[in-house]
Parts: sequence; structure tokens; C-alpha cells
Amino acid sequence: MNHHRFALSVLLFSLFHLIHSDAWSQGTWSTRAPLPTARQEMPLAVLQGKIHVPGGFELGGFASRRIEVYDIASDSWQSGPILPLPLHHLHLGVVDDVLYVLGGFQSSSFSPSNRVFALDLGSNSWDEKTPMPAARGAGAAVVLDGKIYVIGGNPRLTDNIAYDPASDSWEVLSPMPTRREHLAAAVIDSKIYVVGGRVLSLQSNTNVLEAYSPATDKWEQLAPMPTARGGLAAAASNGKLYAFGGEFLEPPPNPGVFNATEEYNPATNTWRRMTRMPHPGHGFSAVTVNGAIYLIGGGPLAGFSVMDVNAVFLPPGVTTEVASSAHVPETMLLHQNYPNPFNPETTIRFELAQAASVRLDIYNLLGQNVRRLVNADLPAGEHKFRWDGTESSGRKLGSGVYVYRLQSRELVLSKKMVYVQ
Repeated sequence: MNHHRFALSVLLFSLFHLIHSDAWSQGTWSTRAPLPTARQEMPLAVLQGKIHVPGGFELGGFASRRIEVYDIASDSWQSGPILPLPLHHLHLGVVDDVLYVLGGFQSSSFSPSNRVFALDLGSNSWDEKTPMPAARGAGAAVVLDGKIYVIGGNPRLTDNIAYDPASDSWEVLSPMPTRREHLAAAVIDSKIYVVGGRVLSLQSNTNVLEAYSPATDKWEQLAPMPTARGGLAAAASNGKLYAFGGEFLEPPPNPGVFNATEEYNPATNTWRRMTRMPHPGHGFSAVTVNGAIYLIGGGPLAGFSVMDVNAVFLPPGVTTEVASSAHVPETMLLHQNYPNPFNPETTIRFELAQAASVRLDIYNLLGQNVRRLVNADLPAGEHKFRWDGTESSGRKLGSGVYVYRLQSRELVLSKKMVYVQ
């Protein structure tokens, strides 16, 4: 009876998957606890597992000294130490658990700064470091191999410089081919992908995508983004680049914001459109945590509008625990398999809060058991099991969606995975 019930539930899931397969393949959105102080034009960085949100414009266009810190596990916010001075359009990086604030525009004006500050978490105090070679704001900053790269921005529109925290020194690198500000960037493997921004009179948006290799100090131009936009956010997940939102200021008098989400695949040098943002905006940043992409704050209208949105985008193939700890099972936790999609092998990982008798089974969408991986008493802690899809129980494994199911006496958990021949 239990088997038939489960088969029916899996069949219903199959129908749901067929109906919603397009949406599933284009990512999903959800929201979390809102930013305490609505702001725009501020960066994000992860420090000791928490997302730090410094500076930006508050309501009325006033530059902020706030740092607010989001705890993903508890879905809650707390205040951090204030910035040394009010900053917006600043640059941010974390190296060896130290948060660095680099440049930006000072006060509520657009006077660019070249000052660099490092946050000492032990004393909640700031140390001033070697300044940037030239002042700028509204550039893009990323961390790669222990260095912080700051690219583009106003007024240094093509500059590409790197800060080495170990030596507290700067290096001037090959300039970016396309002059721009209000751009976005992310790291995939050993390259920095720089996308979008404003060009020319700073009222016109670009869709240019360029990649920089620190190893060769060279740039390459790649397939343009479908939507030209500035003031956008970008982040990388599972080896792909994602671009979000942005602002259009031309042609007057009809400025506005985008809700477009677009995915770039470096392996094929192609773009595709994804599930649109539920909250269109500009002037926000994005950061990736365990494959999930967080976008916080921004402006819902062109100009100095602000919002407190804390949105999470799950790219295709990413299933991660982004809900509050109140939703985490007390007895066991089942993680998404990796890699996913896979061929022919994948690894399934789960955690037990205490010793338990568990079964781990794999089912097709007809509810048929194609493989029992585990049926044993296991100790508390993390457990990993590899599955080779060619080792199914007498059945030829075809491409498609499968369900893996972890069961103890107290709890049943399941997730889906995709096998590709």
C-alpha cells in the first residue's frame, strides 16, 4: 500500500514537472527577510558565512554609513560597524576573512574616493590601507586568487587594477577594451567576466561582455548580452554567469528599470533568457552562496528610489537550503546530488543529527525502484554515496528525471536529479 501511495505521488510530481519544466529549467525566485534599511548602489560580500551590505543611498539620496549583516541560517539581520565615511557606489572584497572597502563616491555628492579601508572584526574597527592609484566609483570589484580586482567606473572608465592585501600594494593591469561604469562582473574558473554598464555620455547602456585573464593579462570579447543595460547585477553559479535587472535612462522622458534575468554559458559562448525577477530594479548587487544567488536592496524606479527586497534566485540544477533554520530537519538533512545533471556517476550526500537506521533509494517517475544504495544503521554525521547510473537494478537507465529518497523511522526526504545520456 505504501509503495502504491508513493508511486502515485511520484506520478503527480512527474505531471507537475512536465507542466512546469520550462520554468524549472529557467530558475526559480523566492524572498527572504527584507533589508532593514532600504538602500541602493551598495555592494555585497560574504564574510564568515554572512552577507554584509555596506553604504549606498538611503531614501532621499543620502549617502549611508550603515553596514547591515544578513544571517542566512536564521533568516535575520543585525547591524555591523559603521563605515569610516558615508559612501555609495563603493567597491567591496573579502580576502582571508577581512572585508575591504575600496573607493566609491563620498557623502551625498559624486566626488570619487581612492581611499581603502579594512575591517578588523575582532575590534570592529577600520584600518586605512594604501589608496587606489586613482579615485573612482561605480566600477566592478571581484576577488580572484587572493587579490581584489577593481575594473571600470567613473571617471576611470577603462582602468583595470588589482589590490594585493598581503603586500598592501596595487598593480595596474591591461585596460578594459570598452569604457564603461555601472557595470557588473563575476569570476568563473580563472577568468573575470565583465558585462553591461553605461558608456559614451553615461546615459547609454551597453550589452558588451568581455573576459579578462589575470594569467595572461589579456581581454577577449564574447557574445553580447541580449539586453543592453547599466546598473545591473551579476553573479556566477555552477560555471555560468547570470545578469539581473538594470536601469535605462534613455530616451527621455521615459526612464525605467529592467526585470530581465539572463544566463551566459562560457562553454558554448551563448546567452538565454531566464525566469524574470519578481521585483524589477537597479543599483543592487548579487552574491552567490552554495549555488544560490542573493540580490539585496536596489531601486524599483530609475534614479534615487530605494527598496528593501532580499531575493534569492536558484539557477537550474541548484537546490540548496536557503530557508531559515526553523525549516531544517532535526534528525537528518538531504543535500542535492553533485554533479547534476550527471552521466554516469553522481554523489548523494546527507547528514544525520544522531545515529539512525536509514534507507536511500532511487526511483524513476513511474515509482519503480531502480536502485537501493543504502539500507543500514549509520552513525551521526555526514555520509556520501556514489551512484553509477549504469548499475540500476536490471533496468536500462534512460535520460530523464529521477527521485532519490532518504527514509528513517521518523522522516522521509526526497529530491530530484537529472540523468543525461
